[in-house]
Amino acid sequence: MQDKPSILTKRLALFLFAMALVESSRTLTMVQVPVYLSELGASISQIGLFFTLSAIIPLLFRILGGYLSDSIGRLRALWIGSLAGIVGYIAFTISPTWQFAVFGPALLGVASSLVYPSYKAYIADNTPEDMRASVFGLSETVVTIAWIIGPPLGGLIAQNFGYRYMFAAAVITYTTAAVLFALLHFSGARSESTSQRVNLETLRTSLKDIFALTFAGGLLTWILIADGIADVASKMSFDLMPIYLSGQIGLSKQNIGFLDGIHGIVLALTMFPAGYLIDKTSERFGILLGMIFVIGSRVTFALVSTFWGFALSWSLLALAVSFFDPAINSLVSKAVPKRLRGVAYGFVITNVGIVSLPFPWIGSQIWNILSPKAPFLISAIMASLLILPAWFKLVVPKKAADQEESPE
Repeated sequence: MQDKPSILTKRLALFLFAMALVESSRTLTMVQVPVYLSELGASISQIGLFFTLSAIIPLLFRILGGYLSDSIGRLRALWIGSLAGIVGYIAFTISPTWQFAVFGPALLGVASSLVYPSYKAYIADNTPEDMRASVFGLSETVVTIAWIIGPPLGGLIAQNFGYRYMFAAAVITYTTAAVLFALLHFSGARSESTSQRVNLETLRTSLKDIFALTFAGGLLTWILIADGIADVASKMSFDLMPIYLSGQIGLSKQNIGFLDGIHGIVLALTMFPAGYLIDKTSERFGILLGMIFVIGSRVTFALVSTFWGFALSWSLLALAVSFFDPAINSLVSKAVPKRLRGVAYGFVITNVGIVSLPFPWIGSQIWNILSPKAPFLISAIMASLLILPAWFKLVVPKKAADQEESPE
């Protein structure tokens, strides 16, 4: 009788540590960037343009980044992407003007286009099917912890030493991650061998195959529909939550920060257990529970008026993410052949991002036309549309589950 494989091998633990460093680079700096740009002389409209460009670049390149991950190997794509991230933070560090700082998000967009599809595909490639959601939950826990620690640490560095030292710290953490990815790649180069050359013909074949799966009406089609509905339900009202808490309820900035902290703590505590439960049941069960928690969160948010009522709402939202994200990531890995996993993750992220792009604005119009509570209640209604399709359509065909190569 064979021993059951460990959920976390040494290589996977080192990989997750490297990803934590990548996320730490982002979290150290992200919330401080608007103030830094302002100090460099950018106006409010110029800062808005800056972040628009920051959002567009990953949308343009994530599918290509996923294709490169499939072609050159996950770890090679990760350390090459990390090099782009390092140069991006160097651009921020030495920027004499806000216009020069635009090179930062451009390079970071290229980095994220290579890193994030490769990150998800690497976990799928190197995790047994019956542990996959657990490992995705564990990986998201690591990312969440980085988001809890990073922003206050970045603020502390910026406050005491200046913004350039904060970006220099991001360069150091990203460089460490790149070194770890390179070590993992070169120590396991044989297991990362790929059979696909990088050229227009293989790119065309990958895109043709992923579009065929998308429009076939099968599992990938319904993943895109489900993820799109979930993201629309979130984007319609999420950015309005702090405004509602401040303007309509009168909560202080500190209390709003505490709510975000509660959300992060619940997320960190529940991601792995949720992934484990999904492995023991099914991905559709996780997505169904996630949507039920979204509905509960949004309805609670619209009806309560006390701090602890809103704390319950944010906790339910964290539970929604804890169940939905590992489930959808695990499901994508089972909906496509291994050779298409990188491009599939890039394709799903890109398409969902495009579909949900106008919905923060739509939510604000609903606020103005109907009432401040309306976007939250309509978000709950949108989430409820996913319950029946999630149960009946998000089912992995028995022969489709990992019938290709075994994990590396």
